[in-house]
Amino acid sequence: MKLILIRHGQSEANLANLFTGWFDSPLTDKGKADAHQAGSLLKAEGIKLDAAYSSLLSRAIQTTYFVLSAMDQLYLPYQKDWRLNGRHYGALEGHNKQAMKDKYGPDQVHAWRRTFDVRPPLDPTGIQDPRYRGLDQGALRAGESLKDTLDRVAPYWQDTLAPALKAGQNILVVGHGNGLRALVKYIENISDDAIESVEIPNAQPIVYEFGSDLMIQSRQILKPDQS
Repeated sequence: MKLILIRHGQSEANLANLFTGWFDSPLTDKGKADAHQAGSLLKAEGIKLDAAYSSLLSRAIQTTYFVLSAMDQLYLPYQKDWRLNGRHYGALEGHNKQAMKDKYGPDQVHAWRRTFDVRPPLDPTGIQDPRYRGLDQGALRAGESLKDTLDRVAPYWQDTLAPALKAGQNILVVGHGNGLRALVKYIENISDDAIESVEIPNAQPIVYEFGSDLMIQSRQILKPDQS
């Protein structure tokens, strides 16, 4: 069984160097092209998928479309879930990263971005987006650490993704840098300290192969030929 993880392609907010988190931002033209290329890499590997999953954010939804389009597999069952969102950056969302470094200092911003259990300042307005209106508001936090993100990603793995793999399916998960870092930490059992240095590149498929016991047999990152 194969699990393919893809971080969305470049978004408008990425290009502007903004904290994104749950801040919704569409793909740039480059992001669309890179997502299509990611799908072409998977097609070249002969990978056939059974289902796709993504967050509720536009950049991940668009990336899923371009990946599946390039694979000629747009017909696949597709589920979107808020638990695959990136980590919520609280009051930092939508703000320029360099401006926040200038305001709070680079060490503090690094702690907010990379450490496991340090939370950014909460957004005092909470989460107002209508796409989350039907959810238990007690489960939503307008400012998450990576640990908080893992606390919602791990149950999604247990009740949705792992059962699909155990059923023999090859599945695609399209998400975000920190949401996927949390998932990678969980399935690879990476330590709290070591996860700080883990990077999830945009639009480069990470292909895991699992045995029937859900032990990882192999891990590969597919990259375009630069020659």
